[in-house]
Amino acid sequence: MSNTGGAPRVAADPFTCPMMPMREKPPVHEDLRAAGPVVAARAPAGGTAWVVTDDELAREVLADPRFVKDPGLAPQSWHGVDDGLDLPVPQLRPYTLIAVDGEEHRRLRRIHAPAFNPRRLAARATRIETIARALFTALAEESARSGRPAELVGGFAFHFPLLVVCDLLGVPVTDPVTAREAIGALKTVALGTADEQEALTADSSALENLLLDAVRAARRDGAEDTMTRVLYERSVAEFGSVTDEQLVHMVTGLIFAGHDTTGSFLGFLLAEVLAGHLPADAGDEEVAAFVDETLRHHPPVPYTLWRFAATDVTLGGLELPRGAPVLVDIEGINTDARLHPDPHALDPQRPSRRRMTFGDGPHYCIGEQLALLESRTMIGVLRRDFPAARLAVPFDELRWHREGSQTARLTELPAWLR
Repeated sequence: MSNTGGAPRVAADPFTCPMMPMREKPPVHEDLRAAGPVVAARAPAGGTAWVVTDDELAREVLADPRFVKDPGLAPQSWHGVDDGLDLPVPQLRPYTLIAVDGEEHRRLRRIHAPAFNPRRLAARATRIETIARALFTALAEESARSGRPAELVGGFAFHFPLLVVCDLLGVPVTDPVTAREAIGALKTVALGTADEQEALTADSSALENLLLDAVRAARRDGAEDTMTRVLYERSVAEFGSVTDEQLVHMVTGLIFAGHDTTGSFLGFLLAEVLAGHLPADAGDEEVAAFVDETLRHHPPVPYTLWRFAATDVTLGGLELPRGAPVLVDIEGINTDARLHPDPHALDPQRPSRRRMTFGDGPHYCIGEQLALLESRTMIGVLRRDFPAARLAVPFDELRWHREGSQTARLTELPAWLR
């Protein structure tokens, strides 16, 4: 697909990200924005992709039912998650929140939304705080024994949301390291990969057994009021019945979505807090504004998931053919100086909190409230229980990177907790 429909084509690769300091973003976003509101570029798996760089136009795309998640519209050379494509097996696609549109998607939102009700989450705030405190305490004790700083990217940022979402689902994960490896393997198999054999090198059997146990427990009369129980009850209401395989697939999807991008963001948020950029006496409103601004400045992913034109579409005055792969430039829109003056500065006092981090339209991130609760809880525990916590290296020496359009992450975050 070489015809760009009249869109300017950029030579720079939008999916290449060098090692970056905390206050910088890849310069390709400036190149994309300068080229126009809709820009043609080479997709990671080959062929042409269209990148939307304008905020208003991006929100139109994300709300437009002609741009769909249907992987059947993707170029035939695309194989799955290795190419950024969510490609669930056909019989489970109707149970995959990120891979369906229209009424199928609305039905799945009705199933999932009650599990993320703010009041339901708030009722579990104490449990979430306990998980954060236990992780920080274990890291502080190990740091005291070894005389070395705690490493908070792998030791906390990714483990915390994983343990939280599993706890909420009633999946009793105790070893987050092994669980993350197993989840990676399950994801590549569930959503498609160019090399499934490589994915199977991680042993996911223990996690699969835990998932199945959680699903079966959720079916019992008088079952604990877990997220899995909510999914079961709502699935029966919507579909009439739900199999163990279908319910496990939905639960696994929430674990995928509920820890990786959140873990990326929490690493950046931790770095900003430990650098002293949040005043020690900040109140709840100031903390909320700080989290929001950090979300704008450090979105976990640079682009939205792929959409495909379900028919020939006119977008921003350009003609896109049916099947055209389209992305929204989250990182670029979040740092657009037309929307955010001095966009690379972290300024919680900005008059506008508008950001693209959680997307927009029908597929707006259903886990936003959980991510915000985890962020506030993490900050609260750190400030109350570890008031002397600080970076072990200068903030300006911290670096982040990402592979292609995948999740951004800090290379390391060494800190003294006591």
